[in-house]
Amino acid sequence: MNEGFSRRALLLGGMGVAGLAVGAGTAEAIDRSTTSEPAPEQIPVTEDLMTDHGMLKRILLVYRECVRRLGSGEDLDPAPLFHSAQVVHDYIEGFHEGVEEGYVFPRLLRAHTLTSTVETLLTQHDRGRKLTIQIIDASTLMKMNGMPAAPGFATAQARTALATTLTRFIDMYEPHEAREDTEIFPALRRVTSPGEFAAISRAVADDERRRYGSDPLSAFLGEIGGIETQLGIHDLAKFTPPDPDPRP
Repeated sequence: MNEGFSRRALLLGGMGVAGLAVGAGTAEAIDRSTTSEPAPEQIPVTEDLMTDHGMLKRILLVYRECVRRLGSGEDLDPAPLFHSAQVVHDYIEGFHEGVEEGYVFPRLLRAHTLTSTVETLLTQHDRGRKLTIQIIDASTLMKMNGMPAAPGFATAQARTALATTLTRFIDMYEPHEAREDTEIFPALRRVTSPGEFAAISRAVADDERRRYGSDPLSAFLGEIGGIETQLGIHDLAKFTPPDPDPRP
C-alpha cells in the first residue's frame, strides 16, 4: 500500500486519532507479543466492539424517536437527546472509534485488506463527530429571550434542521456498524495471530478500565435505558409487529 494513502486514511479519523496516541506504545508491544491465549475472563476485543455497536443501535432508536417527534410537532424535552449525544461523543467517538483507529484499521491497512472500506469508515467517523457536535449544540439549554431554551427546538425551521442532522447520523451509522461487524472485525481475526489478538484484547480492556472504571458499559446502558423510558420506547414488545393474517 502506498504511504500517502496510509497516512491520509489514518488522518481522516480526526479526533479519534487520540486513540492512536493512547495505544501507540501498547500497540508496538502487541506486535512483539508471544502470548498464545487470552486470560479466561478476557472478552475478545471484537466482541467488546460489537457490544458497543448494540448500545449505539439503542441510541439510534432514541434519535429516530426524536426525529419522529420533531417532525410531528409533539413535545420533546431536549435533555434526552443531549445526554444521548454526550454518550456518543464521550464513549463511542472518544473511545470505541479510537480503538478501531488505533488497533484495528492500521492492521488491515498493513495487510492490504479492505483498504477502501477502511478509508470510507474513517471518513464516516469524521463526519459523525461533526454531526454529533451539531446535535449537542442544538440540544444544549441556554438563555434565549430570557428563558431557558435549546437552539434546535426554538423554531420550526430549527427543528427541521435538527431532524435532518439526526437522520443523516442514523442513515450513516446503520450500514457503518453492519459493515464493521460482518467484514472488518472478522478480517482482524484473519490478519492477526492468536497471541497478538489476545494482547490487543487485554490492552483495550485495560485502557477502558483506566478511563471509565470497572464496568462502564453498564453505566452507559443504565443512562440510555432511562432515556428510553422517558421517551416511551423502553418496552421491547412495542417493536413487535402484529401477527400477519393467515393466507386463505
